[in-house]
Amino acid sequence: MRPKGLIGLAVIALLIGLCIFFFTDKFVEGMVEDVGASVVGAKVEIDDLKFSLLDLSISMERLQVTNPNDTWKNIFETRQLSFAMEMAPLFRKKVIINDVTVADVRIGTKRATNGYIPPEETSDEPGWVDDATDGLKQQVAEAPVLKLGALKKKVNVDSLMALFNIQSLTKIEAAKTNAQTTITKWQNEVDNFKPQDDLKKIEQDVNEIKSVNVTQDIAGLKELIATVDKSKKVINSLNKIKKELKTKKKNAHSDFKNLTVPFSSVDNWINEDFNSIKAKANIGEFNAQNIGKMLFGDIIVNPVIQGLEYVKMARKYMPTAQALMSAGKVEKPKRFRGQDIRFPLFDPKPDFLLREMLISASGNQEDTSRAIKVSGQVLGITSHPEVYGRPTEFNLKAAIPNSPAYAITGDLDHTKEVPEDRFNVKAVGVHFGKIGLPKKPYMPSTIVANTGDVMADFNVIGNKIDLLISLNASPVNFRFEDTGKKNDRIANVVANVFGSIEQLNLKAGITGTGDKLKLVINSNIDNILAAKLKGIVGEAANQARAEIKSRITAAVAPKKREALAFVNSQKEKVTAKIDKIEKEVDKHLAAVEAKKKEIEDEIKKKKDSGLKDVKDKLKKLF
Repeated sequence: MRPKGLIGLAVIALLIGLCIFFFTDKFVEGMVEDVGASVVGAKVEIDDLKFSLLDLSISMERLQVTNPNDTWKNIFETRQLSFAMEMAPLFRKKVIINDVTVADVRIGTKRATNGYIPPEETSDEPGWVDDATDGLKQQVAEAPVLKLGALKKKVNVDSLMALFNIQSLTKIEAAKTNAQTTITKWQNEVDNFKPQDDLKKIEQDVNEIKSVNVTQDIAGLKELIATVDKSKKVINSLNKIKKELKTKKKNAHSDFKNLTVPFSSVDNWINEDFNSIKAKANIGEFNAQNIGKMLFGDIIVNPVIQGLEYVKMARKYMPTAQALMSAGKVEKPKRFRGQDIRFPLFDPKPDFLLREMLISASGNQEDTSRAIKVSGQVLGITSHPEVYGRPTEFNLKAAIPNSPAYAITGDLDHTKEVPEDRFNVKAVGVHFGKIGLPKKPYMPSTIVANTGDVMADFNVIGNKIDLLISLNASPVNFRFEDTGKKNDRIANVVANVFGSIEQLNLKAGITGTGDKLKLVINSNIDNILAAKLKGIVGEAANQARAEIKSRITAAVAPKKREALAFVNSQKEKVTAKIDKIEKEVDKHLAAVEAKKKEIEDEIKKKKDSGLKDVKDKLKKLF
């Protein structure tokens, strides 16, 4: 055998040995656990993983994925799981799995150990999902709470106002301070703009030109033309200064106009102060919209926030082509040097692709009659959607025993520059059972609903959210946890309202971009309860709200006028200085241009006179 052949054989043998050494079961198991934990943010544990290098198959006896929000429970847990990978793509560092069947999956199982892992340090700024989450939580939190006992008494507005710091005043002062920076900049710029030296020289030239008596001082045509040239130079110098003044004046007007923009938000600031003091005093207005948010806000918003977290995770690990390109700059290759040229593949594949996954899972409730069973398929899970060219699609069914299933469908389309994620949930005639409500004073703690229909469309295109939920249930029964207020008039009125409700009709919508979402919730209960509560609250609370709004406005309005007057006065001072210089330039321009015209007229006369003399001499000669 030739030496080169022996070397090649030795290299192959070494590579096989390295593969056997590195791709041991424990090595692969640890690698998968580490990658999974980095994605989930909590422990991912595998029991008895077996990896076969011959047929590239992986099997495991158990897989646990910790719930990062409750690290003593799993998001899900599987029993035996196995799948195989394609051989050829591995040579190009790509993992392609055609299908996986995930059976015997348990949802929400308890853990024997805590699955918490310390979060990785990150410098990422909060993104649009964080803004959307904060905005939705704030809108639900702003819904008034029924602490109406105090409202039946006269509200002490003086005490409330003494304890409350009006933020509008602070914001106006901050806007005024920011304005001072721009004002100082322009004061310095105008003070440092000193064309006086140029103007002094120009003024001397102007005076010399103005003093010329074209009929006596200058007899020759040559002297007249020289004076015109001097006039043109003076005019050009003056126009240059004037042009610079116009630019400064235009920029100053623009900057001062921008200084007044924050003050257009004062009315919004006043409303924010008003809403804050209402919340502190528990004298919010119980209109139909507020009632809907108070009753059902958490039930609507919490699943949406969870869904947005899944969207955020999907977009992180299934980036669009635009995101991949913006992740790092591609350097241009240096010229006149050797380069490795990568030729395009006829059948490009993503780095990771799971073509189809079949799922069969069930919840871990102790009451097996309420155990949720989930089944269905997920198609096209991939690390490079733009290469695969198809969205990830899912088609699932979730149901409890003896009830029709919820159909959960949708797709994650990251094949375009702007990602589009869609979810749809639909169920007809399902059994709702007990639905827990957030704890609120005087409010029911549970809804018991027999059967009903539900529909939800959840679309996230870029950072624009569009959600529509519709729910109808009948019959319904509202249960109260606190039964110790039988002699409380408010408690009796609220209980009577809910006791008269036999059917629940609920519609909710969330629309807008991440940081400017609008939450709207309406139900058939809202108007009935709002009308009853207004009667209980009485005129005392209404008068208190009106007086609070009036006092805040009275305190803020003069400060707004004072700040605007300050900005405008400073603007007038700056523009007055510019106007003064411009006026002086215009005066010199007018004088020089007038004298220039006078001299040009004299030049024309001399030329005409000289031409006549020549013509007369020619006549005498001929």
